[in-house]
Amino acid sequence: MLNIDIDVVRGITFVRVEGDLNNNTFDEFDLKINNLIYKFGMQFFVFNFVDVIDMENSIFNKIQNKLYEIFLSCGDVLMCGVKGNFKDKRCIYINSEVEAFKYFKI
Repeated sequence: MLNIDIDVVRGITFVRVEGDLNNNTFDEFDLKINNLIYKFGMQFFVFNFVDVIDMENSIFNKIQNKLYEIFLSCGDVLMCGVKGNFKDKRCIYINSEVEAFKYFKI
């Protein structure tokens, strides 16, 4: 089961992911993010994975591809709640969502 909560505060889109993120649930995640990027034109994202119970290794590669897609469409991304073995040097990680307001100048 996967729950995705989307909230926009001062121009920043917070995407809170909760539950299991695997091959069966990734399509729902992908569809929601595509809607935010292409239908609504969102540019500033914070992905919060604190409440993800289980994430498959192959899924994190798909998430990284989605992040690069956001970068290529002139967006910016911060991530929090990512465990050390999933971290990529090319992404910016924060400890809590509040820190996002320091990074984004809107």
